[in-house]
Amino acid sequence: MKQNKSGQINRPKNGWKWAFLLLLSSIMALGIVLFDRIQTPREDTSRIARVETEADTKIGTFSTTRSQLNDTIVTYLESYQTDQFSYKLYATNQFMLFEGIYELLGARIPLYIYFQPSKLEDGSVLLRVSEISVGTLSLPRKEVFNYLKKHYKFPYFVTLDEEKATVHVQLNEIKNSLKIYVKANTIDLYNDQIIFDIYRKK
Repeated sequence: MKQNKSGQINRPKNGWKWAFLLLLSSIMALGIVLFDRIQTPREDTSRIARVETEADTKIGTFSTTRSQLNDTIVTYLESYQTDQFSYKLYATNQFMLFEGIYELLGARIPLYIYFQPSKLEDGSVLLRVSEISVGTLSLPRKEVFNYLKKHYKFPYFVTLDEEKATVHVQLNEIKNSLKIYVKANTIDLYNDQIIFDIYRKK
């Protein structure tokens, strides 16, 4: 060791010590970053798994004809008929046709509504008015729809929209003990091809 002019001893600076501490802290920081990256999933797999679990299961497909569909509709709508207001809904080779009665000033006038059916992305069915016939009367569609909603009894899964003059049939809302429902796959009245996919609820 060397003495300086004042008689104090100059100790060599411990550079290796500081270099080691710097290297150690760098390694620890790198380790923390790597651990954090490893623990963070690239995708939220728990959410994906939950969506797959919640999805209903497709268990089959069935085809029907207009005649068979009409028989099914008649049977299902029996409980929705009343003594004062009864109606029919059936498929022709072009339209879904609603037949009922429109009362005006005590007169009972035959009511015919022609619907153009289409399937929606969720498998439900939308009936869009093509033509309304109320005897020789010319009535606004909105007024006719309001009359239907007021006097006729419809299934709980059927929604009438008087503003758009449409009927929305939510097939997946039909309740049964087996927890199954159908989605419209193909609605081709002209070629008599009507196909539904069958699903079971989770």
